[in-house]
Amino acid sequence: MSGPADFARHTRPELARLFRALRLDVTYLTGRGDHLTPERSEGSGEPGEPVLDLVGGAGSSLFGHHHPELVEVARRCLADGVPFNAQGSVRPGAAVLARRLSDLVGATTGARYVVTLGSTGADAVEAAVKHAAVEHRRRLAAAQEETELTLRRVRRDGLAAAPCASGPAAGRPCAEVLAGAVERIAVLRRRDPLYVSLRNAFHGKTAAAGTLTHGGNVPHDLRVPGPRHHRLHDWAPGAVVGALDAERVPVPSVVLGRDGVPHSAERYLSPVAACFAEPVQGESGVREVPAATLAALRELADRHGAALVFDEIQCGMGRTGPFLASEASGVRADYYLFSKSLGGGLAKVSALLVAEDRYVPEFGRHHTSTFADDDFSARVATAALGLSVAYRDRITAAGALLRDRLARVAARWPEAVAEVRGRGLLLGVEFRLPAPASGLLREVFDSESLGYLIAGRMLHTHRIRVLPTLSAPTTVRVQPSALIGADDIERVGAAFDEVAGVLANGEYATLLEHLTVPPAQPWQPPRHVPRPRGDRPAPAGAGRPDPGRPDIGRRDPCPRGPGRPDGVPRVAFLANLDVPGTLGAMAPELASWSKARCTAALDRIQGELDPFEVVRHHVRSEAGGSVEVIMVAVPFTAAQANAALRAGHGPWLRRTVLDAVELAVGLGAGVVGLGGHTSIVTNAARDVVESDVRVTSGNSLTGACAHDLLRLTLAESGAGERRVGLVGGIGNIGSVMAELIAPHCASLVLVGRPGSARRLAALAERVGATTEVEVAEDLAALRDCSVVVGATNSAEPVVLPGHLAADRKVLVCDLAVPGDVHPAVAALPHVTLVSGGRIQLPGPQTPHFPGITLPPGVLYSCLAETILLGFEPGTPSPSYGGLSTTGVLAARDLAVRHGFHPARIVSDDVSVRPWFVDRLGSSIEESIG
Repeated sequence: MSGPADFARHTRPELARLFRALRLDVTYLTGRGDHLTPERSEGSGEPGEPVLDLVGGAGSSLFGHHHPELVEVARRCLADGVPFNAQGSVRPGAAVLARRLSDLVGATTGARYVVTLGSTGADAVEAAVKHAAVEHRRRLAAAQEETELTLRRVRRDGLAAAPCASGPAAGRPCAEVLAGAVERIAVLRRRDPLYVSLRNAFHGKTAAAGTLTHGGNVPHDLRVPGPRHHRLHDWAPGAVVGALDAERVPVPSVVLGRDGVPHSAERYLSPVAACFAEPVQGESGVREVPAATLAALRELADRHGAALVFDEIQCGMGRTGPFLASEASGVRADYYLFSKSLGGGLAKVSALLVAEDRYVPEFGRHHTSTFADDDFSARVATAALGLSVAYRDRITAAGALLRDRLARVAARWPEAVAEVRGRGLLLGVEFRLPAPASGLLREVFDSESLGYLIAGRMLHTHRIRVLPTLSAPTTVRVQPSALIGADDIERVGAAFDEVAGVLANGEYATLLEHLTVPPAQPWQPPRHVPRPRGDRPAPAGAGRPDPGRPDIGRRDPCPRGPGRPDGVPRVAFLANLDVPGTLGAMAPELASWSKARCTAALDRIQGELDPFEVVRHHVRSEAGGSVEVIMVAVPFTAAQANAALRAGHGPWLRRTVLDAVELAVGLGAGVVGLGGHTSIVTNAARDVVESDVRVTSGNSLTGACAHDLLRLTLAESGAGERRVGLVGGIGNIGSVMAELIAPHCASLVLVGRPGSARRLAALAERVGATTEVEVAEDLAALRDCSVVVGATNSAEPVVLPGHLAADRKVLVCDLAVPGDVHPAVAALPHVTLVSGGRIQLPGPQTPHFPGITLPPGVLYSCLAETILLGFEPGTPSPSYGGLSTTGVLAARDLAVRHGFHPARIVSDDVSVRPWFVDRLGSSIEESIG
């Protein structure tokens, strides 16, 4: 099994699926400086063209890949046999690293620090949370101990009943005041400590660190409960300082004056243990926290007796120029956190620095880790500290040059680039969310995917590796190493310029062309995440504005359930893509793509798109009244549906359709129609369980149109022309068509795929009372038929020219979407190919539904039936579950009442073969209307 396959199955299945979809499933073989060498092709082991790495390990690779000085330190450690594990001993490497860190931070703050080493940034955050909790508990315990001592003293000195002469508790007995204070402190000690972090913070993904992290992109059920927490959304200094005043607990105390008279005083204690902040928030889009906000945090921490913690894991250690990213603010923290570039890209190491006067000595005895303090990591990290000092000027100069070049891109393409942020070699380029005309591309270019799509374009076109920031994925991170040169900076600028220009000019086919390469790895569906209806957000257009989609976000809010506030009924029609070529009709921006490119792109992104709204139109009835019709796209093709069913992925297909139904209900639809394969994969709509809306597959009206056409044809045909071949009889439409046709033909041939004979025989027995019925598993049986009906769910044509009679006129009625009949059949002079199941709207109505390539004013019958049910709120659905002849006739009557007529279409074109028109012309309309 190949590396990618092992990764997908045994390591990170969901990431592997996303990488495959985005074409970021690349294996890198080597790294040197700012460049990575990818594998030329999957599993080949051969190196390809080097890629410029701007991801930089999310800040870890400040000195590039395999910096020679760091490699030499690592080599010496290995060559000298430096012990990796020597717990219970003095660790000289760790001691040197700790002193060096204390000196470097102290050079700015003037303080000395005790250092706790770990393996990852999250380790450092967890250690800070833990130490702050210990410090907080001991501070409260000391306050209680002091108060209890004072209480004993006043009792000893006979002052227990003496009233306080002044202060907040004036007039109250000293013992009563102090006893109350002891109780208040005891209650506070029983409460969990409270931690504070900023809006959009990112501090890691472990339990405590994940709680401090804003984590807008983390599903709610993946957030493990951590410590008690408060997030500061308002960064205004005044709001920060007073944000937690309600948590402060007034605690009285008693002091004796020089004259021995007791007086009361008051102090405030708080459950707040620590306030966390990143001076530059990397994962939220590279946003600097204003110096005034950091100063306010300092005041807030002091106001509550809490520790102020600066998380410099990504932004510190010289990446922004100074060793501390917080240096420019002039604010001094109590704790500092480092990791990422501390290990120089070679060692996994982190550090918590606690000011010496706040450090709890026992902490280092009880907070231990197997892999912390090892000399290998410590020596590499100490060497990395030296490089950070040596490269300070270089980082500042390269960062200024790079930011200036990217700022010029932003100035040139303001339609595409919102802002360039950051300093030093921690930069972010925020792109504006595009607003394509088509609903499909609006779904593709959502806020979660834009940065990754840009990353794919940069990688495969420009050989530059970027990724979006985690919590702000429209911002692309630019974090090269200190080694980046002027030539590469210009190359970066040119690449961003090209991508910004493509976005600004709406050249979406160009931006997405890297997705049109067929994926190498097999597809696996995403796992279903249970989401009760009450937990789901309202869809865009149902009261939740979407600024990136102005045409949808403006629409009226509509509560769950049928209809609109203005009384106009609303229906929704769900449609999957019939064939990949439909992609160009659904998204005209991609019309230049070939069928092969469309197929590759759809196969690559399969499962990544949610159902989405395509368009809305009003349709009028001939009897009066109108219905608002919403078309909802269900993002899979007929071929993908059939392949998924064969592979056992039916639950994913059903779930996708049910999500589309959920969207339709949320948009206020009173009727939901299932078109194409959406009804097939939900067991003829039986799997759709709704109590407030009617659900229809629309197949009854499809059957009604075909029934009347075929009944009239057979009625005017001679005995030798009344042999009918039906392909797809075991399907929902095919089985009811067999029942409807059987009384009107001389003989009926039920043709199915190999292995279908048993099921077809059961159908033959059911309908054979009125006519002779045969069963065949070979399409050659159609050569004796003058009328052929196609009603399969195949994604590809099954009826070919060679399957039909060559010595007589043949009427072929194709009810399938996509069609069962090969296009070459339409070119045969003796064959009339009629696309059945098409309805002409009454009057001059020509609504356009993208992806439906029918003449103006003509709809598929399944869509028409959905609309018709919207006109009549009291009419039950005739097409829920298995079809019946009664339901087909009811659908026909429904169409008659509202002036919907069968459309006489040959191969979805406006032309009709003359002999067919002459023969059937008006009689069809008469029979229906």
